Amino acid sequence: MKDKKQARRFLALAAAFLAIVILSGGYIFYQKSGKGGGTDVQYHDTMLYMGFASEDGIYHLNSTGFLYFFDYATQKDVIVCNKPNCTHKIWYENTPDEQRCNAYLPDVLGGAGFVQEDALYLFNTDLNTQTGSLVRSGLDRTGVKEVASFENNIVSPFVVDGQFLYMSGCSILTEKDEDGMEAPSGENETWLFRVNLNTGETTNLTERKKAYSSDLYIVGYYNGRIYYKENLFATKYDGTNYEEAGHRVDWYFYDIEEGKSERIYEDEAFQDAYLYGDKLVSMYGKGMATEVYKDGLSAQGRYSQIDISVWDLDGGKGQWVVTADKLLDYADGKVFYVIEETGKQRYFYYDIEEGETVEMDSGFMKRLHIRGSFGDYLLVIKDDTDTGFGDYFVIPKQDFYNGKENYIPITWKEEP
Repeated sequence: MKDKKQARRFLALAAAFLAIVILSGGYIFYQKSGKGGGTDVQYHDTMLYMGFASEDGIYHLNSTGFLYFFDYATQKDVIVCNKPNCTHKIWYENTPDEQRCNAYLPDVLGGAGFVQEDALYLFNTDLNTQTGSLVRSGLDRTGVKEVASFENNIVSPFVVDGQFLYMSGCSILTEKDEDGMEAPSGENETWLFRVNLNTGETTNLTERKKAYSSDLYIVGYYNGRIYYKENLFATKYDGTNYEEAGHRVDWYFYDIEEGKSERIYEDEAFQDAYLYGDKLVSMYGKGMATEVYKDGLSAQGRYSQIDISVWDLDGGKGQWVVTADKLLDYADGKVFYVIEETGKQRYFYYDIEEGETVEMDSGFMKRLHIRGSFGDYLLVIKDDTDTGFGDYFVIPKQDFYNGKENYIPITWKEEP
């Protein structure tokens, strides 16, 4: 009976967790990758990034939870395990330590890690207890040691600035249901906190706010400030009453030196944004609709049109760029989108630094989803444009922008 209750609690928390992911931006917009705004500052989007990089290559998980490293120099994938004679197999709680592969990471999300000062950092999460931890090791997974533990049910996008890690916290609040079981109440608590990578000390930077189906999502860093948004509802959201429940998005920055947050863009209506250098690219979606995939079993919410604008963080001025029919990805300082014309789809990207719009070959672009920008490469999913699932590759950026299909396969589906 106890196991059944724990399973029910986990499923209820998982459903609430999925709602957080959906409303945080992954439901509508695919990809965020940023220009740090400082030479020692890193910004990582864990929601849909499928890896993270060092100076020498890309760390990524395959579909079964094994960590691999794509080496820029050799253009080869290698498993990140230093254990002699390791068979690199999935292990379980009762597997002896000496038989556990160091590359198998069942509790780590695809992009939930970073490299800092020749050390590899990875996040572990436990949805059932709503806790997380950060572990540090050598780049080859030697000397694994826990750095910090914290209350959190999800590793959302984060910022690394020197010895400090800045993250958003989220706790799904519970109440007893009619059977006396703890179940999600519909409210969450969210806050911004900091981890000292040297000491492991965690410090809350903002108050813990309670609201219906809320989440706090960092969109980037610029000039000593962390920019973030809060998603929330005025009343309880049941998954169907989006407008009636009064959904809104509030925008803030947290000033690291002053140690306080300030609300921004109070009179502007946009749901998502992409921070690149001193430019904030905002998206305002119009006409929410549900798009059902060809399998008939899955669906995704989309806006019928999206206004894309660019804001100057220093000057405070915004400029409309385009009204797109579909937003594809953000990556490499560019926004990729589609304009539909009498049954024809035209693919474009807007270059944020240059302020220019470039049209791309539709036959090339309609097969791709970008899942990361790393050094001179993009990480992409190729082929299945209906579901977003397919095979994973890296492609040199120069070839990508020239429409050259020079795909380099990485390990994804198979076990080692």
